[in-house]
Amino acid sequence: MLYDKVCREDVLALAYGQVKANGGAAGIDHQTFAHIEGRIGVDRFLGELQGKLLAKRYRPQPVRRVYIPKADGSKRPLGIPVIEDRVVQAAVKLVIEPLFEADFKDFSYGFRPRKSAHHALREIYKWINFGCVHVVDADLKSYFDTIPHDKLLLSVRSRVIDRSIVKLIGMWLTAGVMEEMQVRKETTGTPQGGVISPLLANLYLNWLDRFWEKKAFGKRPHDAHIVRYADDFVILCSKEPEAYLDEARKVLDRLGLTLNAQKTRIVDVRSEPFDFLGHRFAVQPSKRDGKMRTYYYPAPKAMAAVKKKIREVVRTGQHRDLPVLIKEQVNPILRGWGNYFKTGNSRLHLKSIANYTMWTLCIMLRKKHKKRSKGWRDHPPSWFYDYHGLFKLPSLSVTGEETSRYGRLVAP
Repeated sequence: MLYDKVCREDVLALAYGQVKANGGAAGIDHQTFAHIEGRIGVDRFLGELQGKLLAKRYRPQPVRRVYIPKADGSKRPLGIPVIEDRVVQAAVKLVIEPLFEADFKDFSYGFRPRKSAHHALREIYKWINFGCVHVVDADLKSYFDTIPHDKLLLSVRSRVIDRSIVKLIGMWLTAGVMEEMQVRKETTGTPQGGVISPLLANLYLNWLDRFWEKKAFGKRPHDAHIVRYADDFVILCSKEPEAYLDEARKVLDRLGLTLNAQKTRIVDVRSEPFDFLGHRFAVQPSKRDGKMRTYYYPAPKAMAAVKKKIREVVRTGQHRDLPVLIKEQVNPILRGWGNYFKTGNSRLHLKSIANYTMWTLCIMLRKKHKKRSKGWRDHPPSWFYDYHGLFKLPSLSVTGEETSRYGRLVAP
């Protein structure tokens, strides 16, 4: 039985370690990892949780609703479960994920073991170079909030026959959301922020992937390829993109999902770029030989977003010592952003963000010390890099031939 494995001491301990490593805010009970480890003790916490699971007395609490800003100015709703619920969700995921992985398709890359956004980007790059220049840039409308619970649980039962596991998942789906001191029960959706939500989201859209493979759309004569990262996907084809968009829409309609008409579009990448996972894809003349080549690099929204973050941490941290500000606040932003965007044709973009960072720091120092000069001569790049430990963002860029910049990634 799968439920017995979830209740095992070693599985719960591993799940707790994963949840702690991911961090995150406290749920509606305001309990933190520091409180658990300092006041309760991890062994006691996990022991009591194991007892609840074995006695079938475990009941999830409502998730805490928070909103995070999106690049377009709107806000994305997140649901933060309490730590106890996150641990149980992680334990269930450890047990059932291999069952679903056996059924997932190779062109699904989001939140899966040994797959990443970089793999998806390279796959898009490959198909464009193979002549699939007609792109359906699809966007699902409020995907995580509109998944029908009944159909999602049917998807779970397609692989999991243990009723206790299915019951746990059903309880998480209907636990409700705490917002403005009131609990609201949901009849659709799986809240973003839960440990198991990405797996469930992948599972539900796997019906689209299975349909695509069954119809052999990725083979000749169709040559229409899906690249999916969770709820974001594109269809790349050599002809008739409208027909393949209609096929995808039929499946999504049966699943109770809706394409966002305003954001879903069809483009010919040879004449118009498109954005995916924060990157912009474009086919344009090479500056070296003038030949038309495929490029991908940070999208303008991604550039603007990281600049905004840098401005904010410098503005709010100007009272701190410069080395501390750089080490604790600026460098983590540069390192995280750079590691995500370092592939493809991002060298000039990395250099641009590095220069912007130094410019922002110079402006801060000028105001802080009331100097008339802008500070370029007093604070050259070597002054930031060598004396204050500023992370060298341009050093991350991958240069050289196409095989080194676009070559197949080796799965860790």
